[in-house]
Amino acid sequence: MAEVVQSHIEEMLPEVYELQQLGVLSSVEGKSVIKTRTDFEYKMRRRISKKQDFLRFIDFELKLEKLKQSRILQLGLNDVSEGARYRSLQRIHFIFQKCLRKYKSDVPLWIRYIQYCKQVSSTRSLGLAFVEALKHNPNCVQLWIMSSKNEMEVNKNISAARSIFLQALKFNSDSAELWTEYFRLEVLHVEKLQKRRQIMDACDKPSALAATDDFMNFKTARIVFKNALSSINLTSQTLSGFTDVVGKLEFNGDELMKFLFEAALKQSPDNSSLWVCLAEFVVTKDVAKAQSILQTAYNTIQTFECLKDIVLFMITFAEKLGDIRPMMMEFMNKSLDELSIGSPDTVIFLGDKMIANNLADFLPRIYDVALKRYPKNKSLWLYKILNLSDDPSKDLEDALSALPDDPDILSEYLTNLSFTDPAKCRTKWDEVMKETFASPLITHYLQYICTSSGLENARKVFKDLQNLHTVPENAVVAMLNYEMVDGTNAEQVCRSFNLLTTHFNTTENWKMYLEFCQKNCPEQISSVLWKCRNSLSEAQVATLL
Repeated sequence: MAEVVQSHIEEMLPEVYELQQLGVLSSVEGKSVIKTRTDFEYKMRRRISKKQDFLRFIDFELKLEKLKQSRILQLGLNDVSEGARYRSLQRIHFIFQKCLRKYKSDVPLWIRYIQYCKQVSSTRSLGLAFVEALKHNPNCVQLWIMSSKNEMEVNKNISAARSIFLQALKFNSDSAELWTEYFRLEVLHVEKLQKRRQIMDACDKPSALAATDDFMNFKTARIVFKNALSSINLTSQTLSGFTDVVGKLEFNGDELMKFLFEAALKQSPDNSSLWVCLAEFVVTKDVAKAQSILQTAYNTIQTFECLKDIVLFMITFAEKLGDIRPMMMEFMNKSLDELSIGSPDTVIFLGDKMIANNLADFLPRIYDVALKRYPKNKSLWLYKILNLSDDPSKDLEDALSALPDDPDILSEYLTNLSFTDPAKCRTKWDEVMKETFASPLITHYLQYICTSSGLENARKVFKDLQNLHTVPENAVVAMLNYEMVDGTNAEQVCRSFNLLTTHFNTTENWKMYLEFCQKNCPEQISSVLWKCRNSLSEAQVATLL
């Protein structure tokens, strides 16, 4: 290994000596360059080399090259030999290639090398880099696209670019991005030919183009799109990738756009998002046609997802559509019972959008249908009760019938009952608290008793509850807060703190206890601190003190 390194260093010496003689590098800098390169050469050739060593060597050479070029320009040197001028570029290529032979599957490293080849206009190395990179990473779509773009934009070779895409699709036929870029290539190529033909016609010169009318009408692009439909899962996002390409054409692309939507809907007629995409394209030109498309979609699909997409479309394009309420009424007059209701989250999402856009009066019917489909979904019941209900008492009764053991429904029901029928509310609370599922409601129960009957009754109830349930921490804290707000009985507060710290031995609870004693009963601090030391670890006690 030493002989190989020494040989490489000797090859570098003439280049470094010339740069020193020209004043580009000082003597000290020259020696430093030789030493640094020697160190990196040994690191590259050791038995277990690291990728980071290669990258550091490349960064060093790039910085050195930048420094060298700036000083040559600054000194105005024109008699620099080719060896001194270009040898470092060759060395950077060599380091990249040696590293990539070891890390063949490192796509970011290949991309960095490709970018370097472009930067220094190394066309031959760039071509070889693409070949090697794709040979070892055939499933990397990004590399295929970069290679094709290089052929099209740099080498101006449409045949080679098309060939690369065809080869790429053999390995990645299900890649929507690859199909979209291939479609873009064919469309932009035809647009370029159209521009050239337009210029030739304006100059009264015969066009040398042999392209047929079918080709100039995007025949190849249409074939690409048809093949894409049979290979990928078409979604509105995927389709928008193709339509964006056509939408940016300088020439009229309406016929091609129409073809895209017709082919997509023929492939997936039950995809409501595709119908909405078509309506978005049409609405800027023909509002009536957009409304007709939405109506056709609704009649064809008959799902709640379709209704959601249509409503969101109408909200988004309300300014162009004008008053959307008659149109909403028309859709709501359809038999919603026949719709295939989507997930509860979809229904709630639509509800938020409609309320935000003053369309809440259409929601009760939608939620009635959704609750028939999901009668035991708590989120739907609570959303209807809190946002849409004209008769909360009746809706709460219905919700309680469907979900008799749900703490959240019970809490809303009892809170409403405390205003409408206080006597019945107390009886119902007493019944509920005897059930095993009532533990999460203890805090609400204590709040109700304390508000309606006073703190003394709340204490009695709390004592009874301890015999019926395992009282949760938030309920003990709630009772403690009521005692502290009352502020008349420090001894009772200390009892509550003792209960809290006994069952819920946390640093936060002991901290609250000590702070209370410090302010209200300092004579108790030593006793409380002794209990704290026996309950917590030394580290926890140290954080308190």
